[in-house]
Amino acid sequence: MCAGPGLLISEGFSRMKPWFTALLSLLVSATSFAANTQPIEEAFNRYWSAYAKKDFAKAAADILPSDLEEAKSLILPVFVAGQASKNKEAQDVCNAFFGRTVGKARETMSGAEVFAGLNRIMATMNPDLFEAFKEATTSIIFVRTPDADNAEVHFQISVRGQGDIDAEKLTRKNGRWWVRFNDDPKQIAAQFKDLFARP
Repeated sequence: MCAGPGLLISEGFSRMKPWFTALLSLLVSATSFAANTQPIEEAFNRYWSAYAKKDFAKAAADILPSDLEEAKSLILPVFVAGQASKNKEAQDVCNAFFGRTVGKARETMSGAEVFAGLNRIMATMNPDLFEAFKEATTSIIFVRTPDADNAEVHFQISVRGQGDIDAEKLTRKNGRWWVRFNDDPKQIAAQFKDLFARP
């Protein structure tokens, strides 16, 4: 006796039901996880908005504190020692880095102040870049989440019809998302150390 199509479908679905339930569960959790990219995007947008306006202290408030502390421990001593350099370029770089911080206060700058100092150097050396940021539009292309506590925001910056694509890494710690200090502090310290050693 042959089974009718209705029975075959019913039997097939019964066999597929555990697989289908598992798939549906995965899809639901994937959708839920995708919905959680909003806090990631908010942290990125907050950081990037402040950075583009050269409000580096405000931008630093969204950088992972342990990254800032590591950068400070490696980079600040190089600048403190670099103040003695007689090289004109080195003096200009030090002045941009320290900004209005003077005297012994330079030796106790926070990680956020070190981040701000590094970016003041960049703004001084590339004024056109930050002028362009004033009229730039930033759009998130996609957010990649390799795991529950790490993310990459891939974004496009457009100025006068020209676009460039970049990415920022973020990490979740203590219940919130933080932008990572993407550059290698050891490499930055070594580069400035070389500059300050020039006659």
